[in-house]
Amino acid sequence: MGATAAFLISISLKAMKIIALAQAAFFGFLAISGIITINFGRLLEIITDIVSWLANSLDSIFSSILELGSFGAGFAGGFIGTTILLEALNDDA
Repeated sequence: MGATAAFLISISLKAMKIIALAQAAFFGFLAISGIITINFGRLLEIITDIVSWLANSLDSIFSSILELGSFGAGFAGGFIGTTILLEALNDDA
């Protein structure tokens, strides 16, 4: 189960990177063209809030997994092992 989750998250992250890059390029084009104005101070504040929320969420997620005992350990082991394996395979390619 952990290995499946790691695999699905890996694929999702790759898709999200492509979509984020396309959006950034599109918004950059609109900003250079003068169609929109980007408030970078507010954008940085929002990104900081999101990163802080994610950090707090990860702590509670890992605490919940570890409280599940052997199931949590198996899930975490499969997830971490598959994540490391996928990174190694991506580096070789």
